[in-house]
Amino acid sequence: NIKNDIQVASVIINPENGAVLGLTGGVNYSKSQYNRALSNNRSVGSTIKPFLYYAALENNFTASTTFTSEKTTFVFSEDQTYSPTNYGDQYPNKEISLAAAIAYSDNIYAVKTHLFLGSDTLVDMMKRVGITTKLDSIPSLALGSQPISLLEMTNAYAILANGGYKVKPHFIQRVEDINGNILYEYKESKEQILNKSITYILSELLA
Repeated sequence: NIKNDIQVASVIINPENGAVLGLTGGVNYSKSQYNRALSNNRSVGSTIKPFLYYAALENNFTASTTFTSEKTTFVFSEDQTYSPTNYGDQYPNKEISLAAAIAYSDNIYAVKTHLFLGSDTLVDMMKRVGITTKLDSIPSLALGSQPISLLEMTNAYAILANGGYKVKPHFIQRVEDINGNILYEYKESKEQILNKSITYILSELLA
């Protein structure tokens, strides 16, 4: 038998109110009590791109805004370089639209968008949707190279799912004593932090 040490983590959130409906912290609690959903940050990869493209739409991009997607080496100060690649090392080698970049998860388009907007834009965007992890404004952030909490990232997606309203993830809805007296009850609150129209356009592009 091949030993398999692969672990897993998952979070299910109701985007309407932030209630955590399900959470998996590992494959076997009896063997490992470490909760990877709450205590472990991981690079999020392309799941960061919708937030990059929301920022782009907010800064006057449209679904038809184009960049050329081809094998590219970006050169920065002190001759530092960054050479992102597309999956399978495949490139259209022509201008593509934002809509096409989303459909094909094009990395070159994402990095060009990130640099065009200014690398701090995505950092600020992630803070806005509730990411508390310190993120560096580096080119590879557009491809999700830095670690983020799964719970925070799931809740950030909940904002996109409910029209731009930010909700607080919570695990306990209500506590009662033996006689049914309510000792604690979570008070739901929503805060509109993203533009509803832009969120709708993005959701259509992601569909």
